[in-house]
Amino acid sequence: MELAKLNSIPKTSSLLFQLAGIVTVAIYVLYRISIEDYVLAGFFAVSMLPLALSMYLEWHNKANLAQKKLTLILICIAISYSCFTLGYKGLIYLFPTIFVIYFLFSLKEAAVLSLIYSVISLLLALNIEETFVVTRFSLAVVDCLIFGAIFSHVITKQKLALLYFANTDELTGVSNRKRLMGSLTHALQHHISKGIQSTILLLDLDHFKQVNDKYGHLTGDKVLRQVAQIIKSVAPNQAEVIRYGGEEFLIILTGLDTTEAADIAQQLIHNIAAMQLVEIEEPITCSIGINSLPAASIDHWLAECDKALYKAKLAGRNRAIIATQC
Repeated sequence: MELAKLNSIPKTSSLLFQLAGIVTVAIYVLYRISIEDYVLAGFFAVSMLPLALSMYLEWHNKANLAQKKLTLILICIAISYSCFTLGYKGLIYLFPTIFVIYFLFSLKEAAVLSLIYSVISLLLALNIEETFVVTRFSLAVVDCLIFGAIFSHVITKQKLALLYFANTDELTGVSNRKRLMGSLTHALQHHISKGIQSTILLLDLDHFKQVNDKYGHLTGDKVLRQVAQIIKSVAPNQAEVIRYGGEEFLIILTGLDTTEAADIAQQLIHNIAAMQLVEIEEPITCSIGINSLPAASIDHWLAECDKALYKAKLAGRNRAIIATQC
């Protein structure tokens, strides 16, 4: 799961919101026509076009965030103009649009944009409204700005927490397998488009089942946590560590070739073997398969790395073997 997906408004909700906006503006246009205010009716009729286009694109799954932001800004301009010509009747539309701004923009962007939008609209309303009327609306608008910022902040924190728990292995604190395909796809695409090398290490703890059977699963969990910490301390900052299976870890080394990855693998083998736990008498060892790009596909990349790991097991464990490039 990616943050961009969490930030996106679901298609059904987006369609319903845009439909409500079109209906609201259409009723307002009809009302202005009924009182022969053709200028304002025409202005708002034109403002419906980007909203209708946005809804059409959303329906056909072609909408994007930039287009939605532009549509909202155009609607805000129309509402500001209505404040100039209608006073408080235009100001009432500030409140829903302010909250929509916080939905589509980041917290800082929304705070600045909604403040500018509100100040301009309130000043324009002074064209036909008394100062005390605009002042009363100003107090309500300030509350709306504050509440919008608070809600946006809380929701952003919840999204980040959800993103963390969705992509993080609870036991070890490294990435979980949900990150696997996305991260490998990204590495493969960068290799194809930009020539950036990437290497993967598939690390498996030797005889780990015996550790669980002899010392218990709680001790086994402690071993996995400590191994994860060792991997994170040895691997470069840009590396991604993924818990691949029960006692298997996949390390994606972006920008490193096979030789550099092999050095890291040897350091991991040494540090894990030197790991000391009070509960365990014998040393913990690991075997590692290494495979670099290019690869025909992600599955091929992983399969060849797994074969190298299997060879390391057959060769006596506690070692790293580089996959044979086809």
